[in-house]
Amino acid sequence: MLGGVTAAEAKSSKSAKYDLVIVGAGCGGLVCAIHAAELGLKPLLLEKMPMPAGNAIYAAGFLLGLNTSFQKAKNVPADTAEAFYDDMMKVSQQKAVPALTHTVVDNCTRLLEWLHSYCGINFLTGNKLVWPQLYRSHLVTGELKPGGAQLVMTLLNKAKAMGVEVRTSTKVVELIADPKTGGVAGAKVKTKGVVSEVYAKYGVVLATGGFSANQALVTQYIGSAGAKMPIRGSRIVAGENIVLTAPFLPKVVNVDQFHCGPIYGPTGANPLNIVNNGVCVNRQGVRFTDEGQTYVQMSRDVASMTPDNWAFMVCDQKTHDMPILKNDWESYARTKAPVYTGQTLEEAAKAAGIDAKTLQKTVEDFNKAVAGGDAGKLTPPNTRDKAPVIDTAPFYIVPFQGGMTATFGGPLINTEGEVLDTENHPVGNLYAIGNAAGGLFYDNYVGGAQLTAAGVFGMIVAEHVKALKSGKAA
Repeated sequence: MLGGVTAAEAKSSKSAKYDLVIVGAGCGGLVCAIHAAELGLKPLLLEKMPMPAGNAIYAAGFLLGLNTSFQKAKNVPADTAEAFYDDMMKVSQQKAVPALTHTVVDNCTRLLEWLHSYCGINFLTGNKLVWPQLYRSHLVTGELKPGGAQLVMTLLNKAKAMGVEVRTSTKVVELIADPKTGGVAGAKVKTKGVVSEVYAKYGVVLATGGFSANQALVTQYIGSAGAKMPIRGSRIVAGENIVLTAPFLPKVVNVDQFHCGPIYGPTGANPLNIVNNGVCVNRQGVRFTDEGQTYVQMSRDVASMTPDNWAFMVCDQKTHDMPILKNDWESYARTKAPVYTGQTLEEAAKAAGIDAKTLQKTVEDFNKAVAGGDAGKLTPPNTRDKAPVIDTAPFYIVPFQGGMTATFGGPLINTEGEVLDTENHPVGNLYAIGNAAGGLFYDNYVGGAQLTAAGVFGMIVAEHVKALKSGKAA
């Protein structure tokens, strides 16, 4: 045994059946498996659920690229790698590993072109979104919604068509150590209650996502505010990146960092843009956060500044009719999430169970400050450029919570996707990609960068292993 890890006594790397064992059938794992097979390697793809069920299938489906053929067809203004890199670093508060950020920026375009030409993924682009996405966003299109589901299922079908061995309902319960090197030789897997072993000549790739659905790890690393957040995505992202790698003593980074957003937890309704277009109050009818912040920070405030992680957006008919909010209202209607309405604020407040007099005073003070150009002097301030005045009946009160989307921390990797130990040396034949890896994201991220990074490092790991097998690795 090595730190609680089974040693590969009966098997050697030379007798292993596979070149790579890839754990997790999300964007990163599928890209890695497909590209490995394309390069002539023999991968084994393991998925613990009957079908892919990680965060990728819940994602909107944006990926990021620079001066792609899709952008050129829409006459999108030229972009630069330097500008994209600067934006990635700025969003991460300059705490992302520069070399990992450069790797994503320098390889994002070839990933998108390969996904289209080799895998049959189609993209919609040409729309300028808010900074820092800008024109970089490429939305996966197809029959399935959201785009992340279309991406994953198209890649899964491609992998199967190529003859990649895909084992579903197969959970990795332990990594197997090479007794000579201390690196990773394979994995113990559990299928239908039976445990067996699989070995790979060049090791194991963890593409399992983070630990957002593991309340014990969330509590340990992020705290109680994070632990009381409902899950916005997959319920099976359980922290294999932390638990399975721990005996190899990886250098784990940024485990206190995560992405969150607004949600009505009981039904999954998403008030993504509503939260910036009204007055945000707690159950007492008192403002406690700046409605001009990003939806990420507002969601963090709801979780940390209210005892039960519940807030309420007070909107009027003018804000209700804003085109940008259409999808949000449809989300509440489709999932049967409540929206409390009234011809007066008092009527809406009573329906929502909020103190009507306090809410009336809160909204009056808010409106007066906005109308007088003093929204920034409120306590807390409202920092929107043009905050709306809430004064036109009927009124709408929208309940929401701060919800957990994904964690950003995990074993630190290098630019080849290799997991590093506490001395910054590769563990040996152990890789992590996507949200299973640490070092790339901190505090926040450019929308679309998570799927992009997963795909980029999926390709890079396959190419690294191909070079190793060919004896051409640096």
